[in-house]
Amino acid sequence: MTLQRLAPEAPRPSTGDKKLILYVEDDDSSWEIAELALRERFELRRAANARQVFEIVAREHFSAILMDIELAGSDLDGITITRQLKGRIDLSEPAYARNAHKPDLPIIFVSAYTARYTPSSLLEAGGDDVIPKPVNFRALTAALTKLTLKAATSLLQGTRPSSKP
Repeated sequence: MTLQRLAPEAPRPSTGDKKLILYVEDDDSSWEIAELALRERFELRRAANARQVFEIVAREHFSAILMDIELAGSDLDGITITRQLKGRIDLSEPAYARNAHKPDLPIIFVSAYTARYTPSSLLEAGGDDVIPKPVNFRALTAALTKLTLKAATSLLQGTRPSSKP
């Protein structure tokens, strides 16, 4: 089987009832594996750096974000991006990150650095869940399903979802 490298692309219309998920991942192999493993249940978009995250989130509506922590070639790491999106910090620089707040958007940290960052510190930064790498895709699918259902229920009830898992 040959894997094809997929680059970030222009927005596409959402297909069917699949939830649209943004995966913030700088590693091509990790992206390809996740896209292959999750595509039956979710529609994935990719951002490889902070600029792409803020630009994509500004133009598309996502059900959740999968956030890597260490992003090679990005001026912000996944924790800082999450804090900005959740409104826990307000960055004046870089300019593209200003006023980018999505406090209700569920974020799951997906990282190989779970020994360096405790789950509680990642939740405190604004994450809603933590999945270690190598990824158990059954656990990730369950976490995504739980968070997207919780967010949808909160919207129907007119309340904000809690950021606790």
